[in-house]
Amino acid sequence: MAAQVDARAVLIGRLDSRYSFTSQFLAGAALQARAAFGIELVGTPASPSEDQCAHRSYVVGAIMQSVAALESEIWEVVHHGPGHHLGSNGVDGAARAFLARVADLIDDQRTLERYECVLHLLHKAPLQIGIHPFQDAELVVGLRNEIVHYKSKWGDDLAGIKLFKGLESKNHRRPPFFPESGVNFFPHQCLSADCAAWAVETCAEFLATFYCHLGVIMPTSLHKSLFAARPDEAAQRGHAADRPQAARG
Repeated sequence: MAAQVDARAVLIGRLDSRYSFTSQFLAGAALQARAAFGIELVGTPASPSEDQCAHRSYVVGAIMQSVAALESEIWEVVHHGPGHHLGSNGVDGAARAFLARVADLIDDQRTLERYECVLHLLHKAPLQIGIHPFQDAELVVGLRNEIVHYKSKWGDDLAGIKLFKGLESKNHRRPPFFPESGVNFFPHQCLSADCAAWAVETCAEFLATFYCHLGVIMPTSLHKSLFAARPDEAAQRGHAADRPQAARG
């Protein structure tokens, strides 16, 4: 994929640059979600343990990279300013200078709270908490945290956790390796290709909503075709890209 790279000339006569990981994270997460779907397509309870291990690795990777995209992007907004990806003529210099003074305070907040802080400080319309995509983004971040800080617990201890109740309500298709009952929801039934694709789609939509409120073109808008997290969607986008464009007259 084409990397998003910003460059600047410095006084000593050399070219300096920086790399944005946001699109890479989302594209990588989508690739992993599609790979998980591929394994599920032929998966059965008798699938080799290597396939099941690869499947779970893809799902976990997709979830973690999806949240990494959120964390990466808000850091860039706070430290490089709204419109940071548009070059020196597109960045909001006044907002960048203002956010720089409170950057450490914003960085200390939880992931989604950083987005709320930026919009509040810049007097933009707030994100709507309690509905999609904010509500789902909270679940994705919570799931990422549960994986990163995983603690092995009995099924009865997991049953009362609010995060898992929220994830169960999504009714994602479970992996074909596990039955409907007799195994814990997390991680066995929860970590599916459907869940991985949902994580990618949720984080991409959250970013789109944030940038809409911010009033700036989203930096990942040029790479949307790379974020297809489901095989059918990826194929459709690929075919669309191959079609000749209609002539403009």
